[in-house]
Amino acid sequence: MCGIAGIVGFEAPATAHRDRLRVLQRALEHRGPDGRGEVFVDGAALAHTRLAMADPIGGAQPMTSPDGRWTIVYNGEIYDHLALRARLDWPFRTRSDVETVLAAFARWGVAALARLDGMFAFFVWDAREQRGWAARDRLGVKPLVYRHRAGELAFASETKALLAMQEDPTADPRAVIEYLVAPCFSGVERAAFSGLEILPPGHWLSFDRQGLRVRRWWRWTPRPREAPPATLVEELRGRLEAAVARTLQAEVPLGIFLSGGLDSSAIAAFARRPAFTVTFEGQAAYDYGGSTIVRSDDTPFARMARQVFDLPGGEVPVPRREIAGDLRRIAIADDALPAWEQEIAQHRLARAAAATVKGVLVGDAADETHHGYDFLLDEVATSEPAAILRRLGSVPLRAEWGSDPVATLGAHYRALTEEAGDGWDTPERRRAATTRLIVERWLPRLLHNGDIHTMDASLEARVPFADLALLALAQEIPPAVAMAGGVEKWALREALRGVLPEPLRLRRKSALPKDQQVEAIYQAELRRVLNDPPALVRRFVDLERLAPLAERSLTEGERAQLFRVVCLAHWTNHYRVREP
Repeated sequence: MCGIAGIVGFEAPATAHRDRLRVLQRALEHRGPDGRGEVFVDGAALAHTRLAMADPIGGAQPMTSPDGRWTIVYNGEIYDHLALRARLDWPFRTRSDVETVLAAFARWGVAALARLDGMFAFFVWDAREQRGWAARDRLGVKPLVYRHRAGELAFASETKALLAMQEDPTADPRAVIEYLVAPCFSGVERAAFSGLEILPPGHWLSFDRQGLRVRRWWRWTPRPREAPPATLVEELRGRLEAAVARTLQAEVPLGIFLSGGLDSSAIAAFARRPAFTVTFEGQAAYDYGGSTIVRSDDTPFARMARQVFDLPGGEVPVPRREIAGDLRRIAIADDALPAWEQEIAQHRLARAAAATVKGVLVGDAADETHHGYDFLLDEVATSEPAAILRRLGSVPLRAEWGSDPVATLGAHYRALTEEAGDGWDTPERRRAATTRLIVERWLPRLLHNGDIHTMDASLEARVPFADLALLALAQEIPPAVAMAGGVEKWALREALRGVLPEPLRLRRKSALPKDQQVEAIYQAELRRVLNDPPALVRRFVDLERLAPLAERSLTEGERAQLFRVVCLAHWTNHYRVREP
């Protein structure tokens, strides 16, 4: 797990980019405190910051092939890389997966991507052909952003690195609107800053003197297999156990983020590593019946898992008096803008875990790829993309941004699914189209949040449910089996029968917790914004319609609105973002 960056051009020697490259590198030091490297080869200036999980000597980067033709900067983990080596004729000098990826790309080019089992974002430079390639993993676990202008490509693991090379960045209005209206889908299609681009999950990019190309190499493609449910369930259990085993490969201590839900408890059962659970003040007394996504208190379930599986670790408390400061901290860390209040929990968990372990296994991608959201069974919620947005709520925008931005974005998301071949004419097709949105837009946003907050603490997050074999099986399990009997994740729950205690196996889906008694804190923060609103906030948010929320009792959705507006203000001020 690392930070990667580079500047590629053809009008000047690579060394001409030295100073700017080091600006990029310094901005990524939190992603890789264990080592730094840089290389200047022909038109490419490449930099790396390293979080060493294996082969601390041999895995140093940038790494160049013995013949000098190929150079790579790489971020991620490939769990089957030793088996992949057996298929490669290459004079391996290290035991690092970096060299395996380099050798695989040198032999197969972009066709190598489908052979890689793990999470990755990397850039490879071909000195002979004067051409570079960047690529991201299937689901978007590892990030990559870039800027292409005036015949030059600059890229980095985080937008804040590219921002360090320019003054007073400008907001992308479409990205800000999507954040305020549809946070669950934001930060995936476009960066929040004008002029910067996100390489989408499952895509590769090439750059040479003829210009830049971006192509998709993987997408979510359900292909239901006719097999008895018992057969699929048995296979699912085996693949999950194997996936957890693969993601435990490391030469450093690993832990688990444990919520006491089905997914993280399953990982804990198979991994048996230190487990970390976030807690908030008064959590047991919250009104979970009135919550849209947080349905129960995690604490007793997480304690049960720790006791049953004899897990070290413990609980990570979040003092309410510090939450106002947390809003600013996460707005700075998440340069794509914080989408959910639960990012406070992610940030706190990462800071606590990093004191004793160097990586954690997380349950992300389970709900999205195994039909874990109960709204998939709701014909109203799946009637159109806008229905999901209305259920979650949006910040009121100024009239200049349209009379119904929810409907506008909903139509855009519908078009994305239709381009992929999905339709909305039957309940089954609507569920399939909604699932695509969840996998291709909702999940990458969740994975971004997980990466940005763990890496801010120099901690690697590993995602067993993104395992190649497990992901392939998830696409083969028919929805009627995955949600048999109207139970979300039925197949996965059945696969864990006998592995988990029944209260854990049958626990209803509940999102990562948040403090549900922060109304006064959010309102005080909103009043500060209203007293001196940044120009960008004034440009997008209808402050007159929002202002009454500072004085009256709030619903869960209204608290979420205040959260986003306050984070937008902190983000704008910290990064000195200009309005478009």
